[in-house]
This record gives sequence, structure tokens and C-alpha cells, in this order.
Amino acid sequence: MNGRGARPAPAAPAIMDSVPHTPDQQTRNAVTRRIIARVTAGWPHLGEPLVRHRGQYCYVAALLPGHREPTPILRLRYQGSADDWVIGIYKASTSQYSENELPGAFGSATGTPEQGIDETFILYAGPRTGN
Repeated sequence: MNGRGARPAPAAPAIMDSVPHTPDQQTRNAVTRRIIARVTAGWPHLGEPLVRHRGQYCYVAALLPGHREPTPILRLRYQGSADDWVIGIYKASTSQYSENELPGAFGSATGTPEQGIDETFILYAGPRTGN
């Protein structure tokens, strides 16, 4: 209390406290299945992609033609929902992911895992060839 008897206002809760920092196991499993389905349907010649989760991130790599090891392509950053991720593309020139490097024609750098696949795989593996 100050000299006049007034109490300081309580601190407002942080908005970000309500957003989970990492997806739960059920979300990770569901997103992994969705990614595998999208890649194998759209780019069947690549086979099943390698999908791994670490903290708030989901990484996707694929075995591109002429390569011996899977190539990193995409990183998704969790935003609190299985349908809401920040899309980052792997830049081979810097060996890093960038959330600011997608061509403007592709739209927002946020979206579903399927949008992330469509916006990045086309740059690495060409247009969709499957369903």
C-alpha cells in the first residue's frame, strides 16, 4: 500500500500464457500423419517423408531424386493448434530455416501443415504430380 491506502493494480495475465508452447503427443501424431499423407499423395516419387518433432517445431525432410540422404525442406512452428503453424523453408545456401523467405505469391507464412507442404515442396520437388 502507498501512503493513501491504494493497492497497486494486479498484473494482467500474459496472453501467451494460454498458448501451449509445444504440441501434445496426440497433435504431433496427427500432424505427422497429415504430412505423410500430403507428401505421398502429391509427390509419390519421393516416398514417405521424414517427420520429426522437437519442442515447438516440426521438421520435414524428403529423399529428393539424385540425393543419398533426406534433404531438409520445411519447418513448422506450433501456434497452439494443429491447424495453425508458422511456415519456414530450409535454405541450403545458409543451412538454416527461414520464416521470411517464401515467395510473396505463396501468401502468408502461416497456415496448416498441408499449406506448408504445398508452399515448400513445390520449390524443392516441383509441382504436385499426384492427387
